[in-house]
Amino acid sequence: MEGFLNSDIVIIIFDVLILLLGAYLIFNAVKMKKTDEMPSILLTPKELKLCKNPYGFIDYMFPFLLIFGIVATVFGIVSLLGDTVLNFPRIYDGIAVVILLAVWFWFSMMLRKAKQKFM
Repeated sequence: MEGFLNSDIVIIIFDVLILLLGAYLIFNAVKMKKTDEMPSILLTPKELKLCKNPYGFIDYMFPFLLIFGIVATVFGIVSLLGDTVLNFPRIYDGIAVVILLAVWFWFSMMLRKAKQKFM
């Protein structure tokens, strides 16, 4: 059991989780656009009821959710490959994390703006 959760395994698990998150975000963005229903990952049930213009919210948030999902998916794939097959230097992991966090921050700002505009 020694080293069962060593740092390499934890990093690979993190990569897979981010990859799955990205796929889930893309799925929700596409579903939101096709069905004109806001996903509960963006708004609480109370906020869903308070939204004055759901279609405007969907049109506004669709590209941001899709971009965030694509970036997270690419991050997950590249990081997983880099940590397992390609053995990228750790500096690349750091750069990728900074990019992912920057896109997450940007997405959060856009979501906040959407809530102010459509609630």
